[in-house]
This record gives sequence, structure tokens and C-alpha cells, in this order.
Amino acid sequence: MKTLKTITSIFTLLITLTSALSAQTTATWIGGTPGRATDWNCSSNWKENRIPDENSQVIIPTDRLYYPVLREEVDPIDALMVQSGAEITLTHSANLTILGSTGRMDGMILFGSIENEGTLDLRFDTENGTVTMSRIKGSGMVNGNDDGPLASLRMD
Repeated sequence: MKTLKTITSIFTLLITLTSALSAQTTATWIGGTPGRATDWNCSSNWKENRIPDENSQVIIPTDRLYYPVLREEVDPIDALMVQSGAEITLTHSANLTILGSTGRMDGMILFGSIENEGTLDLRFDTENGTVTMSRIKGSGMVNGNDDGPLASLRMD
């Protein structure tokens, strides 16, 4: 009987940990790690000391000395907010996917800007005017959700 209680306790603990690990989290950019000051994939450039993933609502605040530069495909994120005066740069080989699966931040809020030479893949509902295309600059691609007005748009 004691073994059954122990197994039940362990099972409950595992379910709780699994739920906690998949919970939505905030990822706030701080930047400035020596030698990797603008590297999105450097965990010490994030306030939470972890690289954003599909459960992250990413915030790029105003008044940073360094802003993120994506040089390759990165893990998809849930949502993105770029505050006024802040920016993100996607180089030619970069790909950023924003899932918008929770509906938080309407998928993406841009008060700042995105310099896009790569691919920005917007998987959330883009039909409701939540994307301010004038804040996305560069000659990269912006792909939208199949249901929205952005089938595939090259920024020029």
C-alpha cells in the first residue's frame, strides 16, 4: 500500500512539473553579453537567462544599448512586442516564426521596428489589422497565416 502511495505521489509530481514547464513565459531582452551583445541565441542576453521558445511572449524594451540580431532560424515564439524606439534585425539567413497560439499581444505588437532581410513567418490571425506593416522594413519575406490577407509579402 505504501508503494502505491509513493507511485501516485511521483506521478502527481511529474504531471505538475510537465504542466509548469509548458506554461506561458515572458522573455525580456537585455542584450550586451560580451562578444555576443546582439545574439538572440545567447541565454545571458535575456532577463530570464533562457532563450525564448514556443511558449514565450517576447518583449524587446526601449532604451537598450544592443538590440537582437537574428542570423539564423530561431525557435518559434508565441508572441512579440517591440516597444517604441526598439528594433529587431533579421539577416538574410534568419527566420523568425511567431505562432500567436495564446492570442496574447495579438501575436505581435510593433511600436518599434523590424529590419527584415530574412523571413518573418506570422502564424496568427493577421486579418484583423494587428500587423503594422510600415514598421517592418527591408527586402525580406513576410508570410502570413493562410486565413489572413498576407499570403506572402516581400518587403521592399
